[in-house]
Amino acid sequence: MKITKSAGYALHALMYMVRHSTQLPATVATIAKAEGVPSDYLAKIFQQLVKAGFVRSVRGKKRGYVFARPPEQISLLELFETIEGGPLFDDCFLRHCECGGTPDNCRIFSIWTDTTRQIKELLEETTVATAAWNHPQHRFLSLPESLADPKSQTKIKPAAPKTAGVLDIHTRNIRALEDTKSILTDQ
Repeated sequence: MKITKSAGYALHALMYMVRHSTQLPATVATIAKAEGVPSDYLAKIFQQLVKAGFVRSVRGKKRGYVFARPPEQISLLELFETIEGGPLFDDCFLRHCECGGTPDNCRIFSIWTDTTRQIKELLEETTVATAAWNHPQHRFLSLPESLADPKSQTKIKPAAPKTAGVLDIHTRNIRALEDTKSILTDQ
């Protein structure tokens, strides 16, 4: 699995846009300053976000970036794979071992496959909007009227964040990782 600093910066930039949706469009400089990210570096990340259709630029007096898609429809998996340029989970961490990379031949590969599947499911189920409002500082706030571009076809209704669902997912994944740990220590 590979999640680089660029993917983390992309997530934090989009979470900033969710939390400050009433102040959109937001410039790269504003987001970079708020998130402590080098502005030039973040500008390159925003080029990828535009190309992927997550955000779009607004020109003119109120220039900056707005969501091209509602953040409730952008999964963390899709975001990370876009920034990383491909699948996060493409092979076994043991790489070129003698087992042939099949669950029948290698217990570690079997556990690795199950664990990465669970992580992938978590990232697919978690959206940028959910991640933005899951932080304890923001957890009990309601989502703003609209997080997407006002000209967008999709209208978003205000709703409370799905923190219970996120907590259930985290709990389930912690249990799965504990099970994996106990299996590995039993060998």
